[in-house]
Amino acid sequence: MLNTSLLALKNPKNKIRIVALGVFIAALAGCASQPKPVTDAPGGYPQTQQPNNYPEGEVLEEVVVTSSKSSRSSRSKRKNRAVSKEAQASAAEYAYGNVDESQQYAEESDVPILREGSAQKIFRDYGVNPTMSTRNQPYSTFAMDVDTVSYQITKASLESNSLPKKSSVRVEEFINNFSYNYGSSDDVFSISAEVAPSPYRPGFHLLHVGVKAKYVADQQRLPANLVLVADVSGSMQSDLKMGLQKQALTTLVSQLSARDSVAIVTYSDQAKVLLEPTTANNKSKIYAAIQQMHAGGGTNVEQGLQSGYALADAIAYPGHVNRVVLTSDGLANIGNVDPKDILEKIKKYRERNIFLTTVGVGKSMYNDYLLEQLANKGNGNYLYLANQSDIERVFVDGLTTQLQVVAKDAKVQVKFNPEKVSLYRQIGYENRGLKTQDFLDASKDGGEVGANQQVTVLYEVKLTNLNDGADIANVALSYKKPQGSSVFSLDKAIPSSVIRSGNQAASSDTVISMAVAAFAEKLRQSYWSRTYDYNQIQAQLVALPEPLRRSSEVVELQNLVAIAARLDSRRDPYSRKLPLSRIDYDRVPLLR
Repeated sequence: MLNTSLLALKNPKNKIRIVALGVFIAALAGCASQPKPVTDAPGGYPQTQQPNNYPEGEVLEEVVVTSSKSSRSSRSKRKNRAVSKEAQASAAEYAYGNVDESQQYAEESDVPILREGSAQKIFRDYGVNPTMSTRNQPYSTFAMDVDTVSYQITKASLESNSLPKKSSVRVEEFINNFSYNYGSSDDVFSISAEVAPSPYRPGFHLLHVGVKAKYVADQQRLPANLVLVADVSGSMQSDLKMGLQKQALTTLVSQLSARDSVAIVTYSDQAKVLLEPTTANNKSKIYAAIQQMHAGGGTNVEQGLQSGYALADAIAYPGHVNRVVLTSDGLANIGNVDPKDILEKIKKYRERNIFLTTVGVGKSMYNDYLLEQLANKGNGNYLYLANQSDIERVFVDGLTTQLQVVAKDAKVQVKFNPEKVSLYRQIGYENRGLKTQDFLDASKDGGEVGANQQVTVLYEVKLTNLNDGADIANVALSYKKPQGSSVFSLDKAIPSSVIRSGNQAASSDTVISMAVAAFAEKLRQSYWSRTYDYNQIQAQLVALPEPLRRSSEVVELQNLVAIAARLDSRRDPYSRKLPLSRIDYDRVPLLR
């Protein structure tokens, strides 16, 4: 019989601390029971960098990254780059430090523009994380991500009998789509963890780390000042997008109370204020404004956001939720269309604690890259709506979660114990990777986490010295309060007692997350996914306890796995040079 939940990590030393703005401190150092500035903390963070954007393409040299020094000739570098044009960088380039630093941490360039009338969808391929040598890089640092859009887009694609694009699959957004039975604490966050043998990579275990934000009841939600920025361009005529957008905004407004206010900005070639700030108890007036929307013209997302933020800034009130909600298919074709340029124009508003929600609508023409990056870098969250059930899930069941932020610029740092873990690979979060020293740097962007939200991260780990009782790793979180600029942090040890002897002894949370991650890896054809098939994923789901196996989430997942198994006739992209008979589960073979 499976356990129902992970082990909540204890904090016997009560290691909570506050970090003054811009101050770097020692990694995971304990301090007194009351939060205090860390200006007296010893030492400093190591300057080693973690190469998170790792494209496991057909031509790879080393999957175990052990060095950041280069001793290779420029001729060798040119040869590597010529072999695989689509790869951002080969494994060897990461291993030997030949990739420009700005490319290692999810920086974008040469983004295509989607033109009117195209059936194209735009996604950004962030590659696949490498297996890391703990001796050389024990730190894994990344921004929290609570988005689930990639799973929702995949669901819509599979239910239309089409495999999703590999670049549309972000594993962490699959994992975070599912609910887990994490424990709570009095802190802003609670942390749970468990380790179980991996059924998909022999010789490795899977470390499941779960973070849960504090609970806020719906009636305790802060008053909200919302500016709805709605796309009324010509592309919204297709695929029932305009109708879906109207339904979504109407549903959102229906859930608001008299304490809340709403304003509406629409944009096509230009932006205009459709509705001045109106208290939410005047719902008939707001509904009438929403129904006035009609599609036509180009898509000036930049001007729409600028107008929306200016209005949100004018009505912002301390102690309230001040948020811009952008709805669009992302098909910007007027003004700046690069998210970096757009974000620069609204930077001053982000610094005034006005948050952003981007809501994607549509199944055909769609720019995921623009909407995802605006949310990631714009103090926001990213949602996707394909039907009425999506609307109810987001704006009815999860309204408080979507509106009220409990922590901003939230980051996670796991420090592995080299005496217990020799190798590790983070599964997902490729576009959220940070440098080790960014963890407590107040100027570095993290993720925004809403009330009641959960963040889950999985690692494949190669364990050693299983019986010595030492801690496996230390997991630390850093964050700012929603209206503050100081950085707080907390950390907890992951003890050896969370290691399970087999999957039968593992919690249902861990088993589900294993299956979900394996499914996402299979869809994006990660190198290690070639060692198993969809039937093995189904078998793991079928073995869940009866009540959980019949839950709506698991039933939906089983159906999607079955559809993918029927549709997926793709060849193994690595078989020509890396046949399965020669696989080394610790590393990708060296190609000459």
